[in-house]
Amino acid sequence: MNEPPFGEDRFLSSLARHREAADESPPAPEPLGHEALLYAALDTMGEGLAVWDAGPNLVHFNRRLAELFGLPDSALQRGLPARDFLGLLISRSVLTIRAEEATAWINAYIDASTKADRKQEVRLTDGTWLNFDWRRLASGGYVSVFTDITLRKRAQIRLRQAEAKYRQIFDNVHEGIIQVTPEGRVLAVNRAGAAIFGFHSPEEMLATVTRAGEQLYVNPERRREMMRHLERHGLVRDFRSEMRRRDGSTIWVAKTLRRVADEQGSVVMIEGMFRDVSTQRRAELQLLQAKEQAEAANRAKSDFLANMSHELRTPLNAILGFSQVLLDEMMGPLGNDKYREYCRDIVQSGEHLLALIGDILDMAKVESGKMALDEEWIDLNESLEAALLLVRERALGGQIALRKELPNPAPAVWGDTRRLRQVWINLFSNAVKFTPQGGSVEVRCDLQPDGRLEIIVADTGIGIAEEDIERVQQPFNQVANALSRSHEGTGLGLSLSRNLIARHGGELHLESRLGEGTTVTVTLPPERCRPGPLAGVLADAQHEFPGNLPLGQATQGGAGFPKPVDDVEPRPSLAAD
Repeated sequence: MNEPPFGEDRFLSSLARHREAADESPPAPEPLGHEALLYAALDTMGEGLAVWDAGPNLVHFNRRLAELFGLPDSALQRGLPARDFLGLLISRSVLTIRAEEATAWINAYIDASTKADRKQEVRLTDGTWLNFDWRRLASGGYVSVFTDITLRKRAQIRLRQAEAKYRQIFDNVHEGIIQVTPEGRVLAVNRAGAAIFGFHSPEEMLATVTRAGEQLYVNPERRREMMRHLERHGLVRDFRSEMRRRDGSTIWVAKTLRRVADEQGSVVMIEGMFRDVSTQRRAELQLLQAKEQAEAANRAKSDFLANMSHELRTPLNAILGFSQVLLDEMMGPLGNDKYREYCRDIVQSGEHLLALIGDILDMAKVESGKMALDEEWIDLNESLEAALLLVRERALGGQIALRKELPNPAPAVWGDTRRLRQVWINLFSNAVKFTPQGGSVEVRCDLQPDGRLEIIVADTGIGIAEEDIERVQQPFNQVANALSRSHEGTGLGLSLSRNLIARHGGELHLESRLGEGTTVTVTLPPERCRPGPLAGVLADAQHEFPGNLPLGQATQGGAGFPKPVDDVEPRPSLAAD
């Protein structure tokens, strides 16, 4: 390796000659030597440079030195003592040192700097930060480099402020924050997190928990399951586990965690938040227990109603039978018109009571899931006409117009004849019952493009307020108003009808406005509807399945015909809802 063009002693003497030459007239142009190149380079430095002799007195400095401290060029001269240089900075208020402290500060600085190399970060009064780097030379002199570190210092300050803010949030948030290795060693935890697990401080938890799976999880398999989920998705939300506290008690904890991987994709830690949900868990268990008890009570109620309805129906049938015998005077004349009137009242009241008991029994069967459908192909027109026949007399008495509009021929429907007729009777009875004199009830049928069948019952009756629509479709609920109070009933009609239609795979939808009437739409799925006539449907079925088997058996599994709903897709009972 080549020797440098000049040693340390030559460097100092060359600097002195350079300054002396600079004070004289410009020399004649000549090629730059090594020393001239060095001095030119020093003047282009971004740092301020000063060279001192053993005094220490200023021997050489570059242009940047005066600029950093905002000094005029004339303020810096060769031979200027370091003490005077520092005093100049204080007198010109460049340094944030008070005048009364100047002498002591300068003495301490020079004393420390002449004994050992040292670095010191100094803030100037204008907010600039400089790094004072003072180094001794073997010859006894010194070199000091002054570097503007304002940007770096501001970045450090912002970083410290951000760290302090993060630390404040980390330590004071009410939820636990944790960082843990994949093996289960806790790397960091906040005070709230340590307290959740019963530790007195985060430091105690960090020193104690090295295998979270065995130490904290009541069921370690839950942590393995969480790790598998993290491996697949990189994130888990609200993952709940039963955890063990420091004193051995258990709590339920909900965690939201994510994987943190390095550049190679290897997981280095898992971090996230967690909270104690033990109170919520207990409430959920209590709610579940209450739900199970309510369902058990509902099943018991349904069984009781079913049994009681059977018990009531038996003696009631006897009462109706003997009352009808008396009314028909099968054993001879009663002899008094009053007796005949009483018998008629008994029969009418008994029939009304029998209908109510029938509704209750049907509802109990639906809720207990014991209602089976006896299904076959039905002519929709005949089914609706049979129901309308039962309400026609009452409609005529109230001067209520009944209108029916069906396709010709009417479609065929796969269902339980008696149950569907029961639905139509309930809907028509309600429509007539709650329509004032002079109103109208309209029944129409629409076959939708997707094959669904809609049966619509619209009346011009008293209507239902919007807030009561959902309530009247629940069992034993009625809307109280002047007209409805004049009509007796259990309040089961709509609820029972909706459940019977649901047993057929369909839906019942009610729309109403108070004082403007009510529209009930029953929708049956495509597989239960065939464009009429019924005779054609039956012929197709017989052609598909020759023989004399009953239609209900012959069509099961046949092409183009549905199985009974109970066989296709069992519908949940109301009690299960």
